[in-house]
Amino acid sequence: MIRALYSSASAMMAQQQNLDIISNNIANMNTVAYKKVRPAFQDALYSAMDARRAPEPVNLQIGNGVRVAATQRHFRHGRLQETGRPMDFAIEGEGFFVLLRPDGTLCYTRDGSFHVSAEQVGGVMVNRLVTPQGEHVLDINGQPIEVYNGQEVPVDRFNIAVFPNPEGLEAIGHNRFVETEASGPAVNGYPAMVKQGFLELPNVDLAEEMAQLILAQKAYQLSSRVLQSADEMERLANNLRE
Repeated sequence: MIRALYSSASAMMAQQQNLDIISNNIANMNTVAYKKVRPAFQDALYSAMDARRAPEPVNLQIGNGVRVAATQRHFRHGRLQETGRPMDFAIEGEGFFVLLRPDGTLCYTRDGSFHVSAEQVGGVMVNRLVTPQGEHVLDINGQPIEVYNGQEVPVDRFNIAVFPNPEGLEAIGHNRFVETEASGPAVNGYPAMVKQGFLELPNVDLAEEMAQLILAQKAYQLSSRVLQSADEMERLANNLRE
């Protein structure tokens, strides 16, 4: 019965984490190019109740609950929405825009809502394409993209990067990702189609999230009932009299 307490408590904790992930997906259903996340559940260690030797049947084992082993980000593309804004860009297909951060490191995004920043370079004022956080958008030569006549940006100048395993990218907020060992190295110069005047919508399906929310709630309720039942059985066992 003590094991039942631990198993049901671990299930409640796992479903609470699941609920946190679902709520974050719903909260970002209007975030440009947001990619939904799903938890990966894994059973916990097993206890051997009866260790048997060959040629006897397999050991009698009882599980000790569940845990969230990892989170998986789904990079399925969202549909494109026309905005008519010249500084909005969307990648049709796979790939990421390459950004140069203020500290000199690179990060990657599919959020193409950019702006124009007037900067002085070598005594000359140039307009460059930047993110709302001030990161420079890089071209195929690894240089910041310059904007001509206020809004002219050749879409074939964008450096689009792809990864062997995009699910291994680390999210750092603001729709940004950084390379990790799990993602593999970035492959630059991918020939993706970039559309100007469009933004990519999130790939969150509200109906699916609501269904997952109901399932998480029911699983949490059932786990709490198991916890109550195990506690009641423990109380009855402790109150037995000879």
